[in-house]
Amino acid sequence: MTEQDPRQLELPFPGEPGPAAPNDAGRAVAALQTPAPTALQAASPQRLPRRLRPMQPLLGAGPFDDPGYRFEPWWPGLRVLLAAEGGRVRLLAEQLADPLASFPELARVAELLQADATVLDGTLLVLDPDGRPDADLLRERLSYPEVRDGAPAFVASDLLYAAGANVSRRPFADRLALLERTLHETEWCLVARGYPGEGRTVAAALEAMGLQAMSARHLASPYRGGPSQGAWLRLPLVPAPPPMQRPTLALIQRLGL
Repeated sequence: MTEQDPRQLELPFPGEPGPAAPNDAGRAVAALQTPAPTALQAASPQRLPRRLRPMQPLLGAGPFDDPGYRFEPWWPGLRVLLAAEGGRVRLLAEQLADPLASFPELARVAELLQADATVLDGTLLVLDPDGRPDADLLRERLSYPEVRDGAPAFVASDLLYAAGANVSRRPFADRLALLERTLHETEWCLVARGYPGEGRTVAAALEAMGLQAMSARHLASPYRGGPSQGAWLRLPLVPAPPPMQRPTLALIQRLGL
């Protein structure tokens, strides 16, 4: 796979730049453990940076077993960074000026976060009336923002900032645990489920549902803006013959189990 120039992946975020805090992740944990009167209470006066650079996966050869990796579905949707600050949500995606105009329902994600000034990395989906991710509905929303067919959903897979603190240098295992405490899950806003070590088992379940790829994230690696250097892999699958119906979001989340 040809890797993109990381400089082309920097995405603007509204607001003034704040002081860097690369070693301030402990403050995020403390803030999330402190009861707050509302979910949107700011844990820190620090603001998010103006630019955020998403991590880009490397293409792997295929499924494998390794206790150092966590395996999950490759979600069939649009990769976005979701930034929440001051009760407002901003969706950041390559080559799209303002994805939130097409998905205003996702502004409610701010109400699901345990602290303000938080950035999630995940996938935006559009579900049909039966709860199945639908690529045609996603394309329609992106092409015609005034159209409101389908129900948006967001699956969070990683965490860059929490309570204003940069947690990207922490191991993925720590970021994942913090993400699970940060986001209050609903039927349409979830933390991606996965299994450590058992890549081939996860691959078999996803192939049976007709999915064409899976994700592998190295548990001990930091979040790297630009090429992941092996911290995140996209692994191709050999899907079974397409099922009569596409799998639902809930079934993919359970890995078919």
